[in-house]
Amino acid sequence: MRMKVAIFGSEEFCKRAVQYTDQRSEVILDCYPYAIPSEAPELLKSLLPCDAILFSGSLPYVASINVLETIPIPAFYLKQNETEIATTLLAISLQEGLKLHETSIDVRNADVLDNVLSDIDKMDQRPLVYELKEDYLLEDIIQFHVASYQRKETILAITSVHAAYDRLVELNIPVVKMINVKSSFLATLDQVCQEALLHKSETSKIAAGILELPSSPSVSEGTYELLAKLLHAHFIEADEGILFYTTQGAIQSARYIPEFVEITTQFSGNLAFGSGHTLTAAKENAVSALRYMQFEKQVGVYLLDEKKELHNLLESAADPVELRVIEPFLTEIAEKTALSPAVLSKLSSFGQSHQSTQFTANDLANHLDVSRRTAERTIKKLLNNNYAHAVGEEMTYRQGRPRAVYELSFPVY
Repeated sequence: MRMKVAIFGSEEFCKRAVQYTDQRSEVILDCYPYAIPSEAPELLKSLLPCDAILFSGSLPYVASINVLETIPIPAFYLKQNETEIATTLLAISLQEGLKLHETSIDVRNADVLDNVLSDIDKMDQRPLVYELKEDYLLEDIIQFHVASYQRKETILAITSVHAAYDRLVELNIPVVKMINVKSSFLATLDQVCQEALLHKSETSKIAAGILELPSSPSVSEGTYELLAKLLHAHFIEADEGILFYTTQGAIQSARYIPEFVEITTQFSGNLAFGSGHTLTAAKENAVSALRYMQFEKQVGVYLLDEKKELHNLLESAADPVELRVIEPFLTEIAEKTALSPAVLSKLSSFGQSHQSTQFTANDLANHLDVSRRTAERTIKKLLNNNYAHAVGEEMTYRQGRPRAVYELSFPVY
């Protein structure tokens, strides 16, 4: 299957990408060159249909994150690795005969550079380093190289940013660009194509949706028809509510349509989807998602996939909730505590994301989106079975007893 990949990078990077794939008939590159990485988000607005997006580096990718959240295809960036840095330093040493401490260099990750220097036993000749942060400014990079050159600390600049290279040339600062290694680019491109193929497979799976209406429906038939149109779905009225039949990809695409978001946040009924390899499995998962929403008193739009992972479609940043326990230790916890798979999944997520290993009942209540009393009951079940333990108390500087502080005592990763 031929894959069409959109390439975002400097004009030179785009030309190199085309040259590297000249013999790769299974890949079509659609290039979107920019002058500086910060132009990438605006270029994304003119994106034509494709299977995946590949950025020349982390800088244009990070700058585009907000726009990428509205584009339902996978996006990746070419990571700067040891091979690129080592190849560049080798080329400079062969052509220029320079010592490393006479150079200034900007890199996306200073640790990667240190790995190279450590491997070649040249840590004592470390160049002046500027680490490119997510919120970097082009002028800061240029000033870093110019200042070190004018102070006569360096005689050559090495830059990872094409726009910085062009400016330094204009300023008559001796400069070279980080080399884009062909093998690294092709390896990344192969990974991008594999992920795009997997994405296509996932989005083509059958999906079913159930719109459960309240006793006095506030949704007209015209709304059903509009939802079906946005979902590319067929709908029928049944005992469970309004049933929609579509694909997982159509649902994932609809979440980015403002009209779909507006409709689903206005009506008072629950809307749940399920996906699977068969229509029966998809419908069963939709029913399970709906029951979860009813039991947990959740609102929104949820999708339960064939892995039994529950996704909140209107909150893309939210972690999926596991509705099936497959890890032996979680199965044991479920049996001993009578906690549901959904609660155990949220507990694991809480243990991973909470900034401290210690927590209070209020902390857990906020994460689980339940009352403090419910959180305390959950903690009690964990304490009774040695899956949590009290480690102290927290003073609130208010009237009343201090709050107990706990730690989880089971693996969460």
